Amino acid sequence: MAMNVEGKYCNQDSDQEQSTVPENNKKKKTGGWKTFPFIIGNEVCSYAAGTGLRGNIIVYLTTQFNIKNIRATNIVNISNGGSQLATLVGAFISDAFLGRFCTISIGSLVSLAASVLLALTAIISSLRPPECRVGDQGGSCRGPSTAQYGILYLYFLLTIVGSGGVSFISSAFGADQFEKESAEGMRQVQTFFNWYYFGLYSSVIVASTVIVYIQSNVSWAWGFGICVVLTAISVMLFFWGTNLYIRARPEGSPFTGLAQVVVACVRKRNLHLPSNSQDFYYGNIMDPAKLPPTPQFRFLNKAAIKTSQDSPDPNPWKLCSVKQVEELKSILKTLPIMSSAIIPNIIASQMMTFAVLQALTMDRNLGPHFQIPAASFIVFGLLSSAIVLPIYDKIIVPFAAGKGVKFTNLQRIGTGMLFYCVGLGVAAVVERKRLLQVKSASMQQVSVSSLWLIPQIVIGGLGDPFLTVGWIDFMYNDFPESLHSTAMGLVSASSAVGFYFSSLLITVIHKNTHWLTDDFNQGRLDYFYALLCGMGVLNVAYFLAWSLWYKDKDHVYAGDQNLSTP
Repeated sequence: MAMNVEGKYCNQDSDQEQSTVPENNKKKKTGGWKTFPFIIGNEVCSYAAGTGLRGNIIVYLTTQFNIKNIRATNIVNISNGGSQLATLVGAFISDAFLGRFCTISIGSLVSLAASVLLALTAIISSLRPPECRVGDQGGSCRGPSTAQYGILYLYFLLTIVGSGGVSFISSAFGADQFEKESAEGMRQVQTFFNWYYFGLYSSVIVASTVIVYIQSNVSWAWGFGICVVLTAISVMLFFWGTNLYIRARPEGSPFTGLAQVVVACVRKRNLHLPSNSQDFYYGNIMDPAKLPPTPQFRFLNKAAIKTSQDSPDPNPWKLCSVKQVEELKSILKTLPIMSSAIIPNIIASQMMTFAVLQALTMDRNLGPHFQIPAASFIVFGLLSSAIVLPIYDKIIVPFAAGKGVKFTNLQRIGTGMLFYCVGLGVAAVVERKRLLQVKSASMQQVSVSSLWLIPQIVIGGLGDPFLTVGWIDFMYNDFPESLHSTAMGLVSASSAVGFYFSSLLITVIHKNTHWLTDDFNQGRLDYFYALLCGMGVLNVAYFLAWSLWYKDKDHVYAGDQNLSTP
């Protein structure tokens, strides 16, 4: 059985291994807001450590491993894409076999190993190339050896595996702690997501300032060492709340039931859809009226048609329940919407990565004694994200509700996309100003203040909570309960595709134009930003078109009661 795969540790306290929605006649003694400190504590410390390790990694690669800008950017994009894609794999394993608790446990421990390994590269000088000083020419500035690259890639591999076991699965695990059958319960889930991401943004802000400053101005070894300690704390906090968690039982591969619908539909493709909803198979559902077959993708309804050849205990590859059919439909309906997430993820990855590299070429001094670390500029975006989340949750939403207005998740997503487009437009203008200053001053270290980067980063940061939290809430609510972790993983997978397309886009433009060069002062990064802005605008139009087509699964049946069709 799939549940036995979790083992004794992951299955201990079997009385707590229950459905995410306990039966009405059982007193719920676990879950709820009392689990929040442990779940959010795990993620806050983990994200702070991850930001300390990954947020400044582009600077670490270029200054300590002597890797060129474009190659370092591609390494980071591929690694980030791998981390996001691993989340989909981790989500599948979580839903199908191990359960969320066990998957998060394993991912947290692997992340701890990754943080230790990167810290060792900063502590032991033989694990990185000799320092490349300003003015070194030709062969005197050496890049990493094969062995040093191997250690670096092992770190990225461990990071990918660790992310696959924690990212997004943790948010689904946290939502599992709340009863979701009532409107109040769903409101609590939405509030959980808002404050969950507020905690994450806040932790990343601290990491992007304090830890990054220590790395850049004190010691990389000390900075990475702090990340190791934070990761260890995140592991301990998560295990501390073990006896309080509700742990949803994994039910085997969630995709098996979806495959059964396709096979059964093909086998019954020649049947006519009945006009009477009682002619469909409902499985264990006591009141079929609560889940009638919906008209969208109505050809799939054939998988649930009862025939005289079907036994009382039917073969699931020949007859499926209406619930199975509707679960597959809910996934198919979201795919076009999900595809529109690729371009925003390309935009997000490029805005932050290139903003850090831009900052390295600009004046980062605040007074005579303080210089802002290049990687700390992302904190301005995080601050705007952290500020807008509680304002939205505690002021805008209640005010709108009082006026009878309810914001949908699709509206939140579209708003985030628009912010990204505006941010890119501002980025293109700022970069053009910087390049003009380069030409007039004929200087490599441009006198333009790096503070000019703040507006584009802040605008992008304003869009991120609308986009990210909107996606998470949309996918969690519209996917079947058995696929909640997988839904979170699919959000992450769209990010992975965005990172991989980012790497491909950079490679193509670098080889065929002069826009992206290792020396940004000789390139046209403003053209690149303008291209991304145009792609973003077209993507908004694409998203709006599919949003108009999309119908919420709770209302899709209204207005179309006729199921009969040839």
